Amino acid sequence: MTLPPPPTQLPDCRWLTVDRRGFTLTITMNRPEARNAMILGMAQELSAVCAAVADDRSIGAIVLRGAGKHFSAGGDLKDIFDAIAGAEGADDPLFRTNRFFGDLLMQVDAQPQVVIAMVQGAARGGAFGLACVSDVVIGRSDATFAMPETGLGLPAAQIIPFVARRLGPHMTRRLALTGLPMDAAEAHRLGLLYAVGDDDAAMDATLATVLAAVKERAPGAVAQAKTLVARAGRDATSVLLDDGGRAVADSARRGEGAEGLKAFVEKRKPGWTEREG
Repeated sequence: MTLPPPPTQLPDCRWLTVDRRGFTLTITMNRPEARNAMILGMAQELSAVCAAVADDRSIGAIVLRGAGKHFSAGGDLKDIFDAIAGAEGADDPLFRTNRFFGDLLMQVDAQPQVVIAMVQGAARGGAFGLACVSDVVIGRSDATFAMPETGLGLPAAQIIPFVARRLGPHMTRRLALTGLPMDAAEAHRLGLLYAVGDDDAAMDATLATVLAAVKERAPGAVAQAKTLVARAGRDATSVLLDDGGRAVADSARRGEGAEGLKAFVEKRKPGWTEREG
């Protein structure tokens, strides 16, 4: 008899609350008194949690939330002021702090699980970037997205590549160069928001629908699909199609595909749908 793997050991967190329920892991940024502004410690915790569960296929969805009235006000300027006094050059702490946020966005973007962002109130700067690298974004009607950095004399350096990829260069220019916020209605029209709810109950109802759909998906196939999407436009199409074809052939013979095809013929649910949650 094959025993299930032990549950993933999650890191202790000060700035995040982490709640595992069945196949869903909810990560909440928990600095409501500061509008969940992202300090380096919070970003490091988020990176550590994502790394801890990356290989855990019993976790199919990661839900990102912000405690209180806002998703997140973006990067906390205290980190910048603290780092300005540090050494310049190769070991510049200001460079390393800023660059870490870019690494975090790359990590969340490549997370094998389905990442769902639940956005209410303000999503500024790095939090806007988090929304742009999430697979599904559900917004409350009061949600706004903005890139205020140029008003401080700074480029939105670490989020620009991700916002531009999600919304296009022209829209990113408007947002970065004016700092004017984008409301939920426009974000929905542009495809950043999957759905908009008038209140938390409506958002949670949409989340429940999305999670029910995710539970029907094979976790390994989800991870493979995300990788193929990320490589689209970057790798040669012929190479991408070859790799995809090999993945399909291997899975159909020995992997999740074998179980999914067998379940279809037998008119039953595949085994992965029996995950708790």
